Amino acid sequence: MSVYHGGNLAGAAAEFGIPRDKWIDLSTGINPNPYPVVNISDDLWARLPDQNRLVKLKEAAATYYQVQNPELVIPVSGTQTLLQILPHLFEKPKQVRILEPTYKEHAHCWALAGHNVKGVVDLEAAEKEADIIIVVNPNNPTGQTYQPNNLIALAKRQHKKGGLLIVDGAFVDCMADADISSHAGMDGLLILRSFGKFFGLAGIRLGFVLAGGALAERLKEGVGPWAVNGPALEIARQAFLDQQWIDETKIQLHNQAKRLDQLLTQNGYTVRGGTSLFRFVQCQNGQDLYHKLGQQGILIRPFADIADCVRMGLPKDESEWQKLKKIFKLISV
Repeated sequence: MSVYHGGNLAGAAAEFGIPRDKWIDLSTGINPNPYPVVNISDDLWARLPDQNRLVKLKEAAATYYQVQNPELVIPVSGTQTLLQILPHLFEKPKQVRILEPTYKEHAHCWALAGHNVKGVVDLEAAEKEADIIIVVNPNNPTGQTYQPNNLIALAKRQHKKGGLLIVDGAFVDCMADADISSHAGMDGLLILRSFGKFFGLAGIRLGFVLAGGALAERLKEGVGPWAVNGPALEIARQAFLDQQWIDETKIQLHNQAKRLDQLLTQNGYTVRGGTSLFRFVQCQNGQDLYHKLGQQGILIRPFADIADCVRMGLPKDESEWQKLKKIFKLISV
């Protein structure tokens, strides 16, 4: 059974009969204004990924994530690849507990690999019965965060009993106070980071695992010698070192999220949470709002298990902002 995701413009186009190029896609948490890709040589497209470039990427990523040792940085072809591989690195089935509601691929992939997977609502419940605890911080889709000190203490307790804490920080780039990436390498802790969301380049399929020890070594063997393509190595290296773009983008995303909150509130919706890349919005009926906006060429993310909420990303430019404002007025009539 597949997991429903945002970003399916082809499916939306077919469902609502609107050409793909006429849509405003607010269904993902991806920065709609990506890092500008420049200076990618033809050689990067024509040759196998160069190990020297891999080393340079790991160094740049370590700087960005504030990880002291670049060897603790493991690049993968998107964190989804990691989710597919990681559950198969354990010899015996584990008791896996996931803080919910959250990104469904975690439960899906661990269950497919034969582990006992359950969703729980708090860390205390997870710790009582779990070999492996998975926390998405900040959470997708609610935006809930967990205090770094509590997560670090939990990782230590997990290690003491032979377990593991996995922290998915896919959306933590704009939330420094919630980020525990600088603790990468400590026993009992494995951190996932996404490149494509904050930098807006999900199409190059790049993610990172921040970890050390035996499990990290098995993971490196599992992803193989050319886990990341050559152009992605160089694009990400440039992006990680572009501090001006990073700083300016964090401010812009924060301001755009506030603007979206104001627009939603003015039209009678309640913003329950989110991050600078998406907002978690309460409404009377998520599926109904999805269809009303879909009929106007606006794609949002509804949830089958959270019927009164949707997730909305950010418009790309002023024309999209104005169209969204106009459509909200139209559907509220």
